Amino acid sequence: MKLKHYLLINLGAMIIFWLLWLVILFKVDPLTTNWLGRGLFYLTLFAAIFSTMSLFGFILRFSLIRQQLARQAVITAFRQAALIAIGVVIALWLLSRQLLGWFNLFILVAGLVMLEFFMLSCQSQNTRLSAQKISKHATSKDIISSTFKENH
Repeated sequence: MKLKHYLLINLGAMIIFWLLWLVILFKVDPLTTNWLGRGLFYLTLFAAIFSTMSLFGFILRFSLIRQQLARQAVITAFRQAALIAIGVVIALWLLSRQLLGWFNLFILVAGLVMLEFFMLSCQSQNTRLSAQKISKHATSKDIISSTFKENH
């Protein structure tokens, strides 16, 4: 998939999910609805936050950190957007149950940070690609051998 297609699809999904969330927010009464209404509220909110954060995370990461490949920037933005969306939805769910306090919020944030570090540590060395600056005196053999691993 080309980068332009990814950005357009993600932008379209973001708009659709925010519109769906707004419809559910204004049309569903939280006091009289069942688990399905609440579930749709949290699901559409998760999808809207996830698509928004993945799009903005990729744009910021790709424009500010130019040494990172687009593929790696997309993967990192997806992972961090999912963690942010999970954190927001869990915090709102805890708030709806009147369980959100400083201690619970600290545990939630610490758990998500530990999960991010765990996912970073589980990445193989092959997926941690980044573009390297090429010196003036590097030959084409040096560039190819430093970019690709040889499998023997």
